[in-house]
Amino acid sequence: MKQALPLLCLHLVFSFPTRAQQPSSVADAKQPDAATESRKDANVSAAKLPIRRVVLYKNGVGYFEHLGHVRGSESVRIDFTSAQLNDVLKSLTVLDLSGGRITGVEYNSEAPLARRLTTLRLSLGERPTIAEFLGSLRGARLEVRSGNGSALTGRLLSVERKTRTGAGPGWTVETDEISLITDSGEVRSVDLNSSTSVKITEKDLQVEVGRYLGLLASSRDQDVRRMEISTTGTGERSLYVSYISEVPIWKTTYRIVLSSKADKKPLLQGWAIVDNTAGEDWDGVELSLVAGAPHSFIQQLSEPFYGRRPVVALPESVQLSPQTHAAMLTGRNGRLSGMVTDAMGGAIPGADVRLMDENNAVIATTNTESDGQFTFSGVPPGTYRVEMES
Repeated sequence: MKQALPLLCLHLVFSFPTRAQQPSSVADAKQPDAATESRKDANVSAAKLPIRRVVLYKNGVGYFEHLGHVRGSESVRIDFTSAQLNDVLKSLTVLDLSGGRITGVEYNSEAPLARRLTTLRLSLGERPTIAEFLGSLRGARLEVRSGNGSALTGRLLSVERKTRTGAGPGWTVETDEISLITDSGEVRSVDLNSSTSVKITEKDLQVEVGRYLGLLASSRDQDVRRMEISTTGTGERSLYVSYISEVPIWKTTYRIVLSSKADKKPLLQGWAIVDNTAGEDWDGVELSLVAGAPHSFIQQLSEPFYGRRPVVALPESVQLSPQTHAAMLTGRNGRLSGMVTDAMGGAIPGADVRLMDENNAVIATTNTESDGQFTFSGVPPGTYRVEMES
């Protein structure tokens, strides 16, 4: 008896959810955040590094390989979620295959926005008004233009809320008034309205405002962790990046296709349902689906970790009086020593010993040794009083 085996045909079905780990191109470059602001003046542009190989496992992790080209001191940016970044940090491999050098890998902080704003010189919250924003610039040099075109330049003194009376009885209006101190020392005030423009003339303050706006812009992406890989070299070079990342588990379905002809064998189809979370089409990608489940673990490597250190307080004797060395410069210096014991005659180590003159002024301080002994050297001849405390 012969047994017919149906033909197995494998199909792939892709689903495309929201973007999670999309390499940014030059056209997609946005305002840099606080972690990458220092590279603003380095003329480093973000290049797209396409995915070339993907291996998906049944335990919810995937292996990704990127291969592309960079030129000069070019950088590459890849976006991940927080869960993906933890896996990437423990498995990331970056190689410049053409003799260049990898200069660094950076990623943005996971700290709350309110905490990151405290690193700036501007004392601003997340939703400031115009008056609050200008109030944080007190002392800065500004150029204010009113509606009639006149310009006023000086340092910002204050931004105040003023109440003015109108033409009719009982009619009042509130407006914000900005006050400047000009270079000649004159205090001038201008009403802030829709026709008033304010320009920051200090370059470093403009950069600080740009960093502040960059942090606000980065808060729109609640769970996007941007990794920037910086390279240096000459000419066009090949860059290779590989890592392990958290991915949805790929699923399988099967079906049998029957023919209307009796002599034609049935066809068994197998379908693989794969979720593409890379945020870009997998064009020319070598895809492998593995039914095995290698060992994997989660470690919060992207979160800041601080250790606890003991706090050592200063001795009270150091806080009360500074250590003096003037006695060492005088001639015919003496030496005073003794021993501190308890009522049973046992030595008391670590006791505070103070040497005081006839006016009860502290001349020197020391501590007893492990055997209870203490010594004062370089003491000029005279009458002294010794106080001990433990």
